[in-house]
Order: sequence, then C-alpha cells, then structure tokens
Amino acid sequence: MARWTRRDFLKGAAAAAGAAAVAPAAASADAVSVEEVEVVAPGLDPAHDGVRVAHLSDIHVGSLTPPERIRSAIDLANARRPDLVVLTGDYLTQDRRGVGLVRELLGGFQGPVFATLGNHDRWVDPRGAAAALEHLGYEVLENENTAVRIRGEPLTVVGIDDLKTRHADPARAVAGARRGSRLYLAHVPRTADVLAGRGEACVLLSGHTHGGQVNIPVLMPALRWIAGEPYQSGLYSVGPVRLYVNRGVGNVGLPLRVNAPPEVALLTLRSPRDPGR
Repeated sequence: MARWTRRDFLKGAAAAAGAAAVAPAAASADAVSVEEVEVVAPGLDPAHDGVRVAHLSDIHVGSLTPPERIRSAIDLANARRPDLVVLTGDYLTQDRRGVGLVRELLGGFQGPVFATLGNHDRWVDPRGAAAALEHLGYEVLENENTAVRIRGEPLTVVGIDDLKTRHADPARAVAGARRGSRLYLAHVPRTADVLAGRGEACVLLSGHTHGGQVNIPVLMPALRWIAGEPYQSGLYSVGPVRLYVNRGVGNVGLPLRVNAPPEVALLTLRSPRDPGR
C-alpha cells in the first residue's frame, strides 16, 4: 500500500473541497493576520512582565509564497515594536536557491532576532539557511541557549532543533541556561510533549503545521492523523508547558491557504505572580 504524505493529503483535500469552497478563501489568502496573545510564563522575572515577542514561522521562500506577503509580515511585526523577534523554522522549501531568497527577503526586523531550523531547512540546506540568517544579523540556536538583556534583566532564549528530522536535543539545548526568564523555541509542536515529559515548566513557541493550510473542517481529523500533529494552531497547555503554534507565513505543497490565514503572532509575556491571571 502506498504511504500518504502530508503534502499528498493537502492536495487531495483541496480537490475534495471543490471550487466553491476553495476559490473564495484563496482570493484573500495573502492577507497576513496579526494574532495578539497573552501567555503566562513560568519563572518570568517581574521585570519582564509585559515583554512583547513577535513570532513568525514557516516562511517557505520560493514560488509558492508571494514575496509581498513575506515583506508584509515583517512590516506588521515591526509596526508592533516588539522587544524581540523569534523565528521557528522552515525558511526554505525544496530548492537550495532559496538560501539567496532568505538573504534577500528576510532582512529588516527591528530588535534582536533569534531563530531555530525546521525540517525543510534540514532537508534542503541547513548550513546555508543558518548562514543566510546569520548574515542578516540573526542568531541561530541549534540545541543551545543564549541570553538577551531586556529592561535591565537577562531573558534566556532556548532553541531546540528540529524534532521531525531527529535533530532535537532538549537536554543539550537547556544545558547551562540561567534560572529566571526563559523562552523556548522549536519548529515542531510535539516538542512540547518531550519537554512536558522532562517536567519543564516553560513557554514554547513553534510552527510546522501551517494551521492545516487547507483547513476544511470535515477533513481536518484525517489530516491531523496523517500529519501526526495533535496541535494545529493557537495556545495549548501540555502539562507544565504553555505551547503556542503559529500558522506560519508561507505555503508548501500548494500555492493557497483555506481557513488558515498566514500569521504574525505578537505574544505578551506575563508573570505568574498575579493570581488573577
């Protein structure tokens, strides 16, 4: 029996939906939505209460993602004046020529920028993707952590590599990380299950799912089963982990989105000190 991939299913889902369901949604698919969310962050230093994080994911440079959409997403992020920007993987799609497009299209974020790699980056050219991001002045975290000083206090960013391609090493990523304010990044949402199994109370930002991309309610249970992803988009509690799944900016497999608009997330970190939150 042939094995279906997530890309195969996306193509089938689009066909099954029919022109009446797909065409109207596709017409406005390039409009980027800004999702503003408050997240209680365990261990957050009171000085960081209210810190704002712009989160983008799955940019997928190439023919399926209009460059105007990418630049719009960056402009929308900058307009919110975040304290830091995080990128959670899949800058490339399937062509090494995308490395040049990353350098060309992803520049201009305002503030410190931290990034992790995704499965497409690992499949296509991980060193090229990382080098392109670093050329733009962004820090790429591959199972490592770093600290940025915000409001006079250090905030640690922990970058966990791609789980799908078996590059994730949470123990290595967190090694030596200081106590206090932490923010975890990982491309694959199921990394939250790994962290929960380790008993790590944290906020984890991820992407990978595209929010379904071709998000047809009747077919979504099958899509999630095939993709092996229980977390589609938005905010989840996974044991002690607060997980946010970004729908991403770009397309993969098909040049359209249905009921899953491209997203820039603006997350406001809140200290758990307030019992009313």
